[in-house]
This record gives sequence, C-alpha cells and structure tokens, in this order.
Amino acid sequence: MLSARQKISLRPKAAGKQLSLFGDEFLEVNNYRYTCYITSLKLSAADIWRLYPGCANCENRIKELKYYYALDKMNQICFDGTEAALMLMTIAYNFLSLFKQVIIGGDVRNRLKTLRHKILAIPAIIERNEDKTIVNLALHIMRRSCIAKMCDRIDQMNIMTG
Repeated sequence: MLSARQKISLRPKAAGKQLSLFGDEFLEVNNYRYTCYITSLKLSAADIWRLYPGCANCENRIKELKYYYALDKMNQICFDGTEAALMLMTIAYNFLSLFKQVIIGGDVRNRLKTLRHKILAIPAIIERNEDKTIVNLALHIMRRSCIAKMCDRIDQMNIMTG
C-alpha cells in the first residue's frame, strides 16, 4: 500500500477528486490532497505514483469507443461477426489515435465528434490541372492556419517516408 500527499496550492487542478470513499470533506486536509494506492507490483513508491494515474485513463478510451464509435450497438448474429466488427472498430480507433498524435499533435485530446466537425466534414472542391490536383477547402479564416499546419506535417511525413 502506498499513500501520497500533494500540496493543493502547487497543483490545484490535479486529479484526486474522481472517486470518494468517505465524502469530499476527507479528500483535502490542511491544504493537502491525499491518495492511496493498493497494489501487488514490486516497484518503488515513486514509480507506482507515476504509473497509476495513467492507468485510470482506459475508462475514457472505452467510453469513447462506446459513444463515438457505436461499439455498444454492433452486435452481430454470430460471435465471429461481432469479433470482426470489434476488431475493425478498434483498428479505426487506433488509426485515428495515431493521426491525432502524429498529424494534429498538441496537448488537447480531441474526440471523434470534434475531429469530425473540425477536420473531416469540411466542404471542398477538387480541381485537376494538367500537372497537379488542387483541393480548395471552404474554411473560415481562423481555422486555415490549423489545417495548414496539419498539411505541413503530412508533407513532412511524405518526405521522411518518400
């Protein structure tokens, strides 16, 4: 068992209020936030303290698969069909996650609904000349720099892999 203490003034928005066993009045005492980890891992206390907050994020991924990828609505007649649909959705999720990490970047973790609105559902006209294809996007001036940065990252990826 490991207990950890954080000074609230140093990290006011830090995790620690998600679950409560005794009620909110016991979470913060004398300007400190207390956390308890019970584990069978043979790691140092500092390593456990660094490891566990990242593990709790898997529930957010499951929720995203359920609500934005309709994972809970894809039951097929047979198990094999359900497994195949689950695998395809998971692959789609992984590709989109890779796209978010490599192309979009940044600290903000956009969900599929946000990406659909900001990136995937942009009206465009494709023009073909003799030597090149031009895609004209219907974007508000404020969003053009964001899309231009993503296009530059894609071009850099083509240079690196090309």
